Amino acid sequence: MKHLLLALALLTATAAHAGPTTLVGDQIDAAMIRTIDTGYGLGRIFGYGLDAPFVVQDGNADQHQYSSAFKLDVDGNKFSIRFLQLAGWQDGIVLRLSDLDFSPIGSVLSSVSVNTNLAGYTLTTGADWIDLGLGGTHFTANTYFIGTFDVSSVPEPTPLALVSLGLLYVSALRKRARNPDTR
Repeated sequence: MKHLLLALALLTATAAHAGPTTLVGDQIDAAMIRTIDTGYGLGRIFGYGLDAPFVVQDGNADQHQYSSAFKLDVDGNKFSIRFLQLAGWQDGIVLRLSDLDFSPIGSVLSSVSVNTNLAGYTLTTGADWIDLGLGGTHFTANTYFIGTFDVSSVPEPTPLALVSLGLLYVSALRKRARNPDTR
C-alpha cells in the first residue's frame, strides 16, 4: 500500500510543478484564409497583415493589424479582436490561429470560451489550432471578440508509467503474500 501511495505522490508532485498554462514565448501563426473560391482563389490571403508567424507576448507588443478591418492581440491565455470600422466578410473567410503549443509541454487546447458581440461567426478548434469563421458577418468599430483558451493536460508517459509499475508491484506483493509456496 505504501508503494501505491508513493507512486500517487510522485504523480501529484509532477503535476504541481507544471506551472500555469500559457502561450507566452511560443511562435504561432495567424492567417486569414479563403475556404471558398469566389474568384480570388483559395488559401492564405497575403498582403494585408498576418502574413507570417510571430512570438506571443503578454500585452500589446505582439498586436497585429489586418488591413483596416481589425487588430488581433494574442496573450498567454486568450486572444482578442478589435474591429476598426463598418464592414463585413465574404462567405468562406476564416481567421486561423495555428501552431498553438501551450506550455507546460503536454497541454492541448480543448475549447475556447467566447465573449463577443459579433453575430453569425463559427468556431472550430483542434488540439493546437482555432478557426474563427467570419464569412457572412458584419461589424462596426464597436464590435469585439475575446476568446479564452480552455486547455487540458495530457499526462506525461513517465509519471503514468511509474504509477502503472507501482500498481503492478503492489499486486505482485499481494499475490505473493496470499501464496507463500510461490517463493
